[in-house]
Amino acid sequence: MAKKSFDHITNGWLYRTGKAIGDVVIISALFLLFCLPLVTAGTSITALYYTVYHKYYKKTDNISKDFIHSFKDNLKNGIIVHLLYSAYSAVAGFNIYFAFFGWGNVRLPEWYMFVSFLPLLPVIFTLPFVYPLMARFDNGIAGTIKNSFTLCMINFPKFILIWIINIIAVAVSIGFPPAALVIPAGATYLCQMITEKAFTAAMSVESSRENTVDQKAEISEDPEDICIEAEKND
Repeated sequence: MAKKSFDHITNGWLYRTGKAIGDVVIISALFLLFCLPLVTAGTSITALYYTVYHKYYKKTDNISKDFIHSFKDNLKNGIIVHLLYSAYSAVAGFNIYFAFFGWGNVRLPEWYMFVSFLPLLPVIFTLPFVYPLMARFDNGIAGTIKNSFTLCMINFPKFILIWIINIIAVAVSIGFPPAALVIPAGATYLCQMITEKAFTAAMSVESSRENTVDQKAEISEDPEDICIEAEKND
């Protein structure tokens, strides 16, 4: 009797809604907590993608275990990638500041104001896929960045949408801090709807290419070369 009552409660819409909200809060809270050292922010973003993928795509229910597993697995590469992007973005940001405001009595030509934004392009055209790729595949740091650039090129409208989602997420979190307890998981889920489609298409192309090579013993000359070859074992 007691078991039937418990099953009735857990199958009710109120319980399911509360659990769904609780899961989102837990995922977001873990992300924020593991971002605190700042240097581990990249690793935490990777673990966030990994956890959301397993929760909503693999239908697992080990949120804390999945997050910590991914965090440990990607700790070194996540820190290196985060520091690389942070250092490069700082230099690019200073370049823009110098172009607009100069340095002391030193002023650059006005036309350089427009040119100064060009160094940001490598960040803009690689960052959207870097951490999702790191969460899902073992391709090393150089391979991950290269594949991220390729994915952005062949998914141009989609990668812009990822930027829009993340910019809105950051803006909402800053404007209303309590939203940070749901925004990270929610925004990641929306972005993952885009990245997973891109990964599936890329793996399909890679698989077809490998089959062609095996059959004809020829190397493909497809200009949109992407090699996503080592999916992580779960």
